[in-house]
Amino acid sequence: MAYANDYLPQQDYTLKMQVGKKGDIQVNAGTYKGHYPSRVEDIKGDAVGFAHPLISGALLPVYRELDFDFIMEDGSALYIFPMAVRRVEMQGGVPIMWADVANYPKRIQRRQFLRVSCLWDILVFHIGCEKNEPMSGKWLPAKAIDVSLGGYRFKLSKEDAGGLMFETDDRILLYFTLDYTNLMLTGRATRVAREGGFWEVGVGFDFLPAKIERKLFEFIRQQEILWRDE
Repeated sequence: MAYANDYLPQQDYTLKMQVGKKGDIQVNAGTYKGHYPSRVEDIKGDAVGFAHPLISGALLPVYRELDFDFIMEDGSALYIFPMAVRRVEMQGGVPIMWADVANYPKRIQRRQFLRVSCLWDILVFHIGCEKNEPMSGKWLPAKAIDVSLGGYRFKLSKEDAGGLMFETDDRILLYFTLDYTNLMLTGRATRVAREGGFWEVGVGFDFLPAKIERKLFEFIRQQEILWRDE
């Protein structure tokens, strides 16, 4: 495939993009900024044909040279393919959006993600407390300070915590809302501190389902883009 510049990375992941691969088209700017499910329908030379993304049941308006990222999962990693729209055509009655790879794709692992500020209102549940004293546990209102694909950090007032104590390796259940979806994740405390009238706890996720991982990835990427624009 052709690229827009002559920079040669250590490894090229272009061959990961194959017909049938599903992923998200991420438009990073403009009126239709957002993410749209799609899949690779065809590959011809340097051009990749995607199932034309939809918005509210209609074809997403696109124009020649529109930049977007195609984000797909493969194994335990996510791959980002910077793309540029070439044209739109009908293929067997199906609208196909053809695009060129605009730069070398990147492989993203969880540990490579930047930890970004979020300031979310969340609920946490101390699983160990419930195990030690059945029926005593309760959801506690807290504030998520930052998040990555590896975990998050939250603040909880001692008043809301009551007499509850947090220690490293405690198991914690997280309830939060992202992109208008209520989500729940388990994790283990990796860092615990008491500062003033607050507990501050860092938690590493036990496991991230693919759907939640994509949502978090999109949030983190948007935060990175905002930082670059400032």
